[in-house]
Amino acid sequence: MTGPLAMAVIGHVNHGKTALVRALTGIETDRLPEEAARGMSIALGFAWREYDGGPVDFIDAPGHEDFIRAMVAGVTGARAMLLVVSAVEGFGRQTREHLQIAGLLGLGSGVVAVTKADRLPEGDEHAVRAEVAARLAGGPLAGAPIVFCSAVTGQGLAAIHQAVADLQQAGAPPVALAGAFLPIDRVFTLAGAGAVVTGTLQGGALRSGGEAVLQPSGRRVGLRQIQIHGVEVDGAEPGGRVAVSLRGVSAQDVRAGDVLCGADAFRAAMQVDAVIEVSPDAPGALKHMDELRVLWGAGRDVATVRLIGRRALAPGERGLAQLQFPALVIAFAGQRAVLRRLSPAATVGGALILDPVAAPLRGKAAARQGVLEAALAGDERRIADALAGSQAGVVSVAEVSRLARRSEAEVRRRLADGFEALDADGLAAREAVAGARAAYVAELTDAHRRAPARPAVAVGAIRSALARLAPREIVGHVERALAVDGAIRLDGSLVALPAHDPFAALPAAKLARCEAIEADLRAGGATPPDPARLTGPDGEDRDLLDLLVESGRAVALRNVALRQTVVFHAEAMAVSLGILDAAFPGGAAFTTGEARATLATSRKFIVPLLEHFDSLGVTRREGDVRRVAGRLAGGAGPGANDS
Repeated sequence: MTGPLAMAVIGHVNHGKTALVRALTGIETDRLPEEAARGMSIALGFAWREYDGGPVDFIDAPGHEDFIRAMVAGVTGARAMLLVVSAVEGFGRQTREHLQIAGLLGLGSGVVAVTKADRLPEGDEHAVRAEVAARLAGGPLAGAPIVFCSAVTGQGLAAIHQAVADLQQAGAPPVALAGAFLPIDRVFTLAGAGAVVTGTLQGGALRSGGEAVLQPSGRRVGLRQIQIHGVEVDGAEPGGRVAVSLRGVSAQDVRAGDVLCGADAFRAAMQVDAVIEVSPDAPGALKHMDELRVLWGAGRDVATVRLIGRRALAPGERGLAQLQFPALVIAFAGQRAVLRRLSPAATVGGALILDPVAAPLRGKAAARQGVLEAALAGDERRIADALAGSQAGVVSVAEVSRLARRSEAEVRRRLADGFEALDADGLAAREAVAGARAAYVAELTDAHRRAPARPAVAVGAIRSALARLAPREIVGHVERALAVDGAIRLDGSLVALPAHDPFAALPAAKLARCEAIEADLRAGGATPPDPARLTGPDGEDRDLLDLLVESGRAVALRNVALRQTVVFHAEAMAVSLGILDAAFPGGAAFTTGEARATLATSRKFIVPLLEHFDSLGVTRREGDVRRVAGRLAGGAGPGANDS
């Protein structure tokens, strides 16, 4: 590959890292007076050199054990390492720890520079090379090129340049993320530029003039200017060092360890799910609810480790866990972290982040274990199946995408055979949808059986009955699909099977009485009989009148002024509208009194009748007059019950 490459320069203190970087690039990375006085690096140093494939950033990490956080920050975002080993002193303790940490952070390629080769007695190179190779065996740099060199004489520098160029050509491209992810390792103020932050850019590009978000605070900032190696550029691609001046904040608003993220690309959380690998050299087992320091990006945080499915992890073991933090943190799926004991400070192992915005476990550890095992395998179908199994068949595309580290479009395509869309983000397992569909029809059929004389069932009753079987998202999806397919009749808050006929379910005597009530309503026209007279002195036939209204053969209207309900036959309403249209042709205006006289009715009936016509749009009110503006479809009312 070609393009910017960040290379972490690591190794034991005083083994010649800074001198080697200066010899390779001509740049002095020790910039602090204290570093010059002490003769060792205490902060990250930065240098670069142009190769045929593009620039290479050399990030000089402090070698002393007191500055492990700075070393981790230097390795973050790097895709190769330059391990420095003194030919005179050999592998030091920090050489081993730095190499271990680099491996925990996912670095698996690089070059080994055996420095101070000019001070090596003649004939000793073979033995030193064999010792270095043996130390590297089984680690991230096993088989890497070993170059003997000297920053003083220039020995081996050309070979290192060639090895670095080869790495740049053959190395893997930067990991693609949802957007730019810049762990901030330095913050300062520059005259004319304001607050400036630096870091190794990961994930996606940054563009001058664009917008970004400081995480975990969530503060939105503008990108005033972007520089690479001191030169202003329009944009920066992931893989190399970047300096960005920010608009909308001061340097006091930003701290090293924050992350500059692409707008709306990442969210902060107080829990992350991870797989933890305890180092074989760890000082004891990692136990459930232990507190550890988490070094990731350029930041460090303290977390409580809640192991999933285990009570402890012995040295050399790995297992799933949730890291719980006292405040918001920011990470991405696939990010690596180093875990260290708080006291005495020692590296315990590493973590690979599986879900950077995990929900608190709260007793769901067993179900979550299956989801995380699928995420660790990188199988989006297994992830979706595991989520569906723990969430009653419903999964979020965004969540599967995050856990699988694939785009949402790819996730939808790969899951299409086993899942169907519920909405913009939700998917449901086809088996769960089929089961809910059958259950909906069965519940509606049973409701009709229990109340055969009711023309429809309340939608809410069906939904409530199914709540124990399927989540509301699936029930709603199934309900809409059944209505579209014609398998149910959905009318507002009522639902029925298409073949359901409540009148056919009535006993002969009841059916005859119902037909008599309907005949009285029809005959009443615009002056229908009082509902109490129709239902009998004790209201014994109230259910039959309700049936006529619910089936749409009659319409119940409320006379608000009189606080009474009147019931019209649907056909009588259509006839009444036709009479008004004939009496006032061509949309002629008429008053309420004129309508009452035309229909030979009273104010008790004409007022709710005309207001109902207004609500349907078949009459249009203009002040104190109305005009006929349409006809009732099919001579039938809408079946609305306003009582």
